Amino acid sequence: MMVPSTGALFVAALAVCHAFAANPEITPAPTPTQALDPRAAGASGTPILSTLAYPYTALPSQVYPFAVLRGPQFGYNQCGAANATDSANCQTLVLNNASDFCLWGSPTKQGTIGDIEARVVSYCTDPKWGGRPIPAGAIHGVQFMRTSAYIQMVGFIDNTALNLLSDDSGGELDPHGADLQGNPLGGVVYSTDPAFSPDGGVTPGQVMNWNFFVGSNTFCFKLCYNNITSPDYCENRYDLIGCEYNMPNALATSTFESCDGDVQTPVGTYTTGGQTITWRMPDPLVGDPPYTPNIPASRDCQTYSSQDLFANLAGASTSASASATGSAGASATAGGSGSASRSASGSGASSTESSAALRAVPILSLSLGSVLILLGGMLVGAVSLF
Repeated sequence: MMVPSTGALFVAALAVCHAFAANPEITPAPTPTQALDPRAAGASGTPILSTLAYPYTALPSQVYPFAVLRGPQFGYNQCGAANATDSANCQTLVLNNASDFCLWGSPTKQGTIGDIEARVVSYCTDPKWGGRPIPAGAIHGVQFMRTSAYIQMVGFIDNTALNLLSDDSGGELDPHGADLQGNPLGGVVYSTDPAFSPDGGVTPGQVMNWNFFVGSNTFCFKLCYNNITSPDYCENRYDLIGCEYNMPNALATSTFESCDGDVQTPVGTYTTGGQTITWRMPDPLVGDPPYTPNIPASRDCQTYSSQDLFANLAGASTSASASATGSAGASATAGGSGSASRSASGSGASSTESSAALRAVPILSLSLGSVLILLGGMLVGAVSLF
C-alpha cells in the first residue's frame, strides 16, 4: 500500500487552506414564501384599519385578511355566544356600560402586551359578544364615565385574568399605529351607547377612534364619539405615559360606579404661569412629563357592588367576597412603564403563528484558523504512522 509522503500531505493542506481563504461566496438567505409588502398601510391593497367600517350585523369573517405588512390578522370578527370559550380568538370588542364590556388580553398564557399586541383577543363579562370569559372575582373596581365627547372605562383587574404575566406593566392599543394597521391587527370596537348605536341602544355601532391601556393589574379604555375629531381625546401618540395622563381618574379599589363627567384636558396640554403649553413625548422617554394631570370632575354617580354588576360571571356566587388588589385610593394607571409597547411598530412581530417558519436555521461555519488546526492534526496523525 502506497503511503503519501509528509511533503505531499503538506502541499495538499496548503491547497485546502487556500480554497477556504480565497473570496468565499456567500449564499443569500432564502426568500420567504409570502413576501411582505414594505409599504405603510394606505397604498393600493393595503387598507388603513381605522377606515374600515362595517355594521355590527354585517362584519366579515376577518376585517383584515390582507397578507401585507404584518397581515393577515390572527383572529376573527364574527363572534357570538357559541364561540365564547376559553380558546376564543374574537377580535371584535364591545364596551357598553359598567357591567357589560370586553377588554383586550393575551391569546396565550403568560403573554406580555409588548409581544402580543397585534394578536390580542377579547375577554368579556357577557358571553353574547363571543369573547373569552373574564373569571369571577378578577375585577376589583370599575368606573364608567360618560362625557360630551367620549365614554371611558377605568378599572382594576388581575393581569392573569387576561392571560398576561402577573408583573407585566403593559402597554397601549389603538386602531392607528406607525403602519396604520393598528393593534390588534384587524381589531374593531363597538358600543350600544346612544352615541354609537344606530337604533338608540339596541344594536352596537362601530367606534372609529379609541385607545386602551392594560397592565400592572389595571386598565383604561376610551371610546371617542365619531363626530368629534378636534381636539383628539383618543390621541395615540402618548403611549408610554399610561392611564394617569391619558385618562386621569380617581378610582379606588373596591369601588364600582357609573358617572357623568367633564372632558379631560387633552393629554400633553397644561397651563403654567398663565401660559398653555403642549408637551410632546420624546423618544426615548426619560423621566416623567413636566406636569401633573388634572382629574376631570364627575357627577351623578351610581354605585354598585361587584355582585350587582358581575353576577353572571362563572363562579360569581363564590367569588364575590374576593379581596381587592392594589392600594385603596390609588388612581388606576396602567401601561406607564418602560415595557409599554409602541403601537404597530415597523419591527412588530407577524400576526400569524406561522412566522416561526421564517426563523433563521443555524449553519455550521469554520474559520480559517479552525481549518488550519484541523489539518495540522491530520498531518501529525499521518506522520505518526511512520
